[in-house]
Amino acid sequence: MNWTNIDKNNPFASWMIRIFILVLILLFFYAYYRAGFVFQSGIYSIYQIISIIGIIFLALILRLRPKIHLNVVMVIASIVIGVYILEVVSIFILPDSIKIQSKKNDHVETAKKLKVIFDKRTKLEVVKSLRNQGVDAVVTSGVIKSYNPGGLLFLGGISNKKTVCCNESGKYMIYQSDRYGFNNPDSEWDNSSIEWFLTGDSFTNGAAVQPGEDISGQIRLITNESVVSVGMGGNGPLVELAALKEYSQSMHPKRVLWLYYEGNDLSKDILVEEKVPLLMKYLDNDFSQNLINRQAEIDSMLISNFEKKLKKQEQDKNKSSIQEQSLRYKTKWMRLHTLRSLINFNEIFSFINPLFIKILKKAKRITEEQGGKFYFVYLPQFERYNGLKADHDEFNNKEEVMDLVKNLGIPIIDMHKEVFSNHNDPLSLFPMRLNGHYNAEGYSSVAKKIVAVIKKYEQINN
Repeated sequence: MNWTNIDKNNPFASWMIRIFILVLILLFFYAYYRAGFVFQSGIYSIYQIISIIGIIFLALILRLRPKIHLNVVMVIASIVIGVYILEVVSIFILPDSIKIQSKKNDHVETAKKLKVIFDKRTKLEVVKSLRNQGVDAVVTSGVIKSYNPGGLLFLGGISNKKTVCCNESGKYMIYQSDRYGFNNPDSEWDNSSIEWFLTGDSFTNGAAVQPGEDISGQIRLITNESVVSVGMGGNGPLVELAALKEYSQSMHPKRVLWLYYEGNDLSKDILVEEKVPLLMKYLDNDFSQNLINRQAEIDSMLISNFEKKLKKQEQDKNKSSIQEQSLRYKTKWMRLHTLRSLINFNEIFSFINPLFIKILKKAKRITEEQGGKFYFVYLPQFERYNGLKADHDEFNNKEEVMDLVKNLGIPIIDMHKEVFSNHNDPLSLFPMRLNGHYNAEGYSSVAKKIVAVIKKYEQINN
């Protein structure tokens, strides 16, 4: 790279190109850090690719005549200014339902407009308040985010605790965890066999609603039958298989529901999980961590980690998480939040990973060996209904996923087809009509349709 090739009459353009290169180098290392941070990957790889291409392109430009440098700077500046103009225009023109909202402060700001009382406290602040009232409270823990390579990989949470989850409607979801740290009445595990067994992610856990309003709670209410959910936030296909393998084999469930969330199961989660060797071992027939008999060990590990986190926050008195969140909300235009959301990187990176086929085959076989029936429940995401997506079959490779599952001989319950597309206002099934999980009505509609479709299927096939 000829760093001395500067037009003495116009050094500004050449030095601006060098600044652009420096920015791209910083972006590359930031993306590299994020891509490797606790097994995160997916979207950050595109930033690395963009950075490398940009660095090479600008380095080549520096080798050309200095008079070309000004033209390059003008083009880059025009593109950057134009993109930010589009971002600002999008913020003011697009309605909230089209601007893909995801952060807590998006819900806070919308709650103000709707005059909805919104609990602005952080999870740890809620825990502290509960503990001041004599309640032994903790927060949910992400499986992959909390995993230390070489150690125990837990799949549930801390057992028998008031567990603070999330807040998308104004009120925090707080539930009493069962003996394995999941969101179930603990007595469900006393049954010698289970009628319904659910594995999935935060949608299966019941994020954003109160205990009993989640899918498993609604199925329990509708059928008056035993229901166990091992869903946890952040789970992907491999963790869901692991949870099925660890916790179902002593319960011999009659029906296993695999709740597939199209928003990130294939575009992100499975890409992260396949990098964890311990998770990949769950594809082996005989592998198990025997977690169902190691809850005391799991509790000890998770409680220790949580108390350290809580203590750290207490010591950092000058750092306000609320102020940080508010600042991120106010400056999100600088990160092109709206445009990046409209592009929907998750959809770009969504493809049928061959590992997904192996996982479903394994889950189906485990279920059938225990005398149960395996069902695939397709859960649609918010972006289908905000007015930007026209082809529902191609969105997130839905048609390919459905064909794959059908070819494996697995009955499908398509919630887009059965519930959301038939609803006159599908956005009303999301808290405050914003991107996120379903609200109580949404979960209830899903649960009712699951029961109705499966009961009908069983009547026809029995």
